[in-house]
Amino acid sequence: MALTRRNLISATILGAAAVAAPMAQAKQKTPLKPMKVSPKRRVLIQSSSRYHNSGYLDFAGDQYEKLFGKEKYEILFIPYAKVAGTYDAYEKQVQDAFKPYGHKIVSIHRFKDPQKAVREAKAIAVGGGNTWALVTRMYEAGIIDLIRERVNAGVPYCGWSAGGNVACPTLRTTNDMPIAEPPSFNTFGFIPFQTNPHFISGGTQGLNNETREDRLEEFLWYNKDEEVIGLPEGTALFVTGEYDCEVIGPKDSEALYWFRQSEKGMKLERIPLGTKFDLRKIVPGGKL
Repeated sequence: MALTRRNLISATILGAAAVAAPMAQAKQKTPLKPMKVSPKRRVLIQSSSRYHNSGYLDFAGDQYEKLFGKEKYEILFIPYAKVAGTYDAYEKQVQDAFKPYGHKIVSIHRFKDPQKAVREAKAIAVGGGNTWALVTRMYEAGIIDLIRERVNAGVPYCGWSAGGNVACPTLRTTNDMPIAEPPSFNTFGFIPFQTNPHFISGGTQGLNNETREDRLEEFLWYNKDEEVIGLPEGTALFVTGEYDCEVIGPKDSEALYWFRQSEKGMKLERIPLGTKFDLRKIVPGGKL
């Protein structure tokens, strides 16, 4: 990858500080407890709810057909990422989006006991919005571990934007402002690496702000044993069983961005649409 402004700054700082002290390392986060995964597990991790000029989720019919097959579900919807608006309105928006696909959406806020709702759910969908609010509210409702358990046992799961981000081990590669403080950054861990939704390469024309690459480079510099896949708009990861994963999305969507570790810093590899791979290959030095 080309030398960036952040590379130059980091090199200068490290060069001056190297004699004084060793480089700081990230503290080890509390790892997720191991959990048995059913061969029937199906997880759809979507970057976004829209693609180019599409309507809300109306581009994703093929993705939902892969996830749900021909069966029509009553899907438990988690609207907790919604901040500016009401859960009622968010539920209606998602109901309208899923109606053409033949599925019924019922929001968890309709239930007196959210934990019981998760235990009895036949399918689960988590919507986009603010990831920090989403994770905080799921912890408050006591459903993080329950959703993880149900989905790993075979209950179909789909999540877009924030709802896709929480399929990772943690929320640390979200794009959202931390407007709430969850008890932990840990999320579902349906995949063993991080993703960055709504990924767009490069900066914003006319502004001198840092690029998404800059932010992910910081993440990888600080967390040297981790990898990140950037998901451009419209794309998704479809996970089946314990380790099988496929890159899906509209035919003209971008290849994914795999930001990788190397001895010389971050490097980039692209993962084209249609690629099938083992989740365990997304590690430093791994090859698909």
